[in-house]
Amino acid sequence: MAIADGNGSINTTSQNLAGSVSKTNFWDINPATGNSFVSDLFGLNPAPDEGLLFGQSMPGILNPYNTNDAQAFNHYDPDKKWFAADGVPILPIDDSGQLNAYPLMRVTASKPDNPDALASLDVVLPVASEADCQNCHAAGEIAAPLDSSIDFILPDDINDPNSVLQAAKWNILVLHDAEHGTDLINATPVLCAGCHYSAALDLTGAGPTGQQLRLDTMSQVMHGHHGRLIDPDTDQALFPVDGSLEETCYQCHPGKVTQCLRGAMGAAGISCQDCHGSMLAVGGDERRPWLDEPRCESCHTGDANSHLGDSLRLTQAWEDDIDTATPRLAGNKRFAENSGTLYRNSLGHGGVACQGCHGSTHAIWPNPLASANDNLAANQLQGHAGTLSECSSCHTSLPLTLDGPHGMHNVNSRGWNLEHEEFYEDNSNACKSCHGQNLEGTVLSMTAADRTFLSDDDGERTRFVAKGTPVSCTLCHERPD
Repeated sequence: MAIADGNGSINTTSQNLAGSVSKTNFWDINPATGNSFVSDLFGLNPAPDEGLLFGQSMPGILNPYNTNDAQAFNHYDPDKKWFAADGVPILPIDDSGQLNAYPLMRVTASKPDNPDALASLDVVLPVASEADCQNCHAAGEIAAPLDSSIDFILPDDINDPNSVLQAAKWNILVLHDAEHGTDLINATPVLCAGCHYSAALDLTGAGPTGQQLRLDTMSQVMHGHHGRLIDPDTDQALFPVDGSLEETCYQCHPGKVTQCLRGAMGAAGISCQDCHGSMLAVGGDERRPWLDEPRCESCHTGDANSHLGDSLRLTQAWEDDIDTATPRLAGNKRFAENSGTLYRNSLGHGGVACQGCHGSTHAIWPNPLASANDNLAANQLQGHAGTLSECSSCHTSLPLTLDGPHGMHNVNSRGWNLEHEEFYEDNSNACKSCHGQNLEGTVLSMTAADRTFLSDDDGERTRFVAKGTPVSCTLCHERPD
């Protein structure tokens, strides 16, 4: 079910409210064909507020703007042992008609024969519509010059509340028709992925079919084609490889307003190109879209005992040319995804999804904005934002161990505090892997929250350690021999 965030924004339905809220025409009838637009695009005919293929529905489907009913997960993956709500038909417009790309949903676990909640968690269901192409394709811009021999469409030519954006979309079709001999302008609505394969819209996972088999993929025609364009005014790349995100990726991807790169990586100054390379790399012939992606191990190459480079955290995922950007492979797999598996599909400690503790790919916890909806889940689970690091988030009791996530020991544990000496004597390298070769503390041993450590054997003496402090032996006692 939908949950209101701290600003009161709630998103229960994707249907329109007559005379008040306009969200989409997705389920409306196309007057040119008599079919719904969704049917013309995908060959499917779901009910309003119902998604594609799996039929996942919005909470307000039965009575839009009046009901907010919990919806069952319609997909279970027996290999991953997780439930999935694939294709929730949500839009970045809340029930008050305001933009919100990060609405909240409450996920609840219950037994099949008992609706009472066993547990619940409020999570972001991200959605954006900022990829609008009008910066280049609106009439008068570089891809639709007014003095062109092509008859581009002006905003005044159409009756639409978003006339600039709509005209830009039509201008893409007009340009495609002029350059490739198609007649797309008379075949609207047009699903670009119908001809140019995109794994993101391959609802059944069948792979490319029909025309898709002989044409370049959506990524190749978007990234590859645009990455080769030259600005006639400067004779330089239209999308410069060393340009800002606003000059490059955010010209198309949801960033200037939506800020899709919004987590710890973005806060640390990591750019899209640092992970993905240039547009030519992303759209290269050898790159498989949605499959060949940068890896965690490409920057998180190991621990203090064994890692690549001069730092425990590298800031660029590739070593070769930016136009190929082959992800670095680390020998130490402590922080690697599962073999041959994307981060978003990988499982870690106890079979828990990596995203379950770290957040989603472009929103790795924490979001630097303390009040951001992205931080709510971690705050609910452990009392503070950031990677889930408190054992008590999942465990009610736990023996002393080094079998935690990535080889972690018990965190915020009185027992560990008093008895960790024995673990050091048995395997000092296990301690040094995070606390450093000289046990001086590293980024891997930083406290995730304020801590109070017991600093003597009888527990009478304590030491306060602030959040973000690299824990070293000498915080409480002398360095062991």
